[in-house]
Amino acid sequence: MNNPIVPTIEHNGFGLVVSSEQIAEGAGVQHKNVLESISTHTAKLERFGQVAFETRAGYNNSQVRVALLNEPQSTLLMTFMRNTDQVAEFKANLVEAFFKMAQQLSSAPRPAELTRSDLARMVLESESEKLALSSKIEADAPKVNFWDTYCSDDDKLSFRSVASVLKVGEQDLRECLIFTEWIYSESRSRWSDSKQKKEYRNRYSEFSHKKPYFDRVQNADVPRFGGELMHTLKITIPGAEAIQRHVAKFVDEYGSLHKAIPFLETRYNDKKAS
Repeated sequence: MNNPIVPTIEHNGFGLVVSSEQIAEGAGVQHKNVLESISTHTAKLERFGQVAFETRAGYNNSQVRVALLNEPQSTLLMTFMRNTDQVAEFKANLVEAFFKMAQQLSSAPRPAELTRSDLARMVLESESEKLALSSKIEADAPKVNFWDTYCSDDDKLSFRSVASVLKVGEQDLRECLIFTEWIYSESRSRWSDSKQKKEYRNRYSEFSHKKPYFDRVQNADVPRFGGELMHTLKITIPGAEAIQRHVAKFVDEYGSLHKAIPFLETRYNDKKAS
């Protein structure tokens, strides 16, 4: 087979994963067909952990929902495909790519152990984001009381903190705000000499009509993002209150925010196409 496709294995918060886009390219099928197969076989795939998703920038500023599969999930998914020569070759390349990445990580120098001061700093940072405070709220108390009681007007909250209080998945929250055009995501890749592979980074930003709800915190001490300063998008207190009301509409309509995401994505893509 000429020019066999070697998949890029990513190392992120989900461990070692391969994207559904990589699988589609390697197998020679459309990405939407891979996502449909993942949806059809979700129960079988999730025997090996929850299937993770993220939104990446696509063609002409569109937003593409991408699945991130670990090694057993991606290997199992390949067994559901018709076994053409290309698919068989890609299966072998996929297994080899996971093996090589695992070897590379195991031979990398271990990071320094955390000191007591490091641990103290982490505790303070966690406390500042109000993650620990969410456990103090009564399960059926109005969530707006949380913002009133525990947050000051100039606080900036992380997506993880707000998602924790609202009892929704952080990725579901981000996708909800993307598909309803409160925020947008940009993706950039850069070559890592230390890891000898491309790394993908996402940067989230707010649309202008939602600016009071978010705050961009500049990160001058990390690599630049496409020639610009990297920033982390935080949520203001008015933003948290507005997001709470926004999310509640979809929970009431669909039963949960997670169940609402496919419908919001379809509506978003239809709007972009029209």
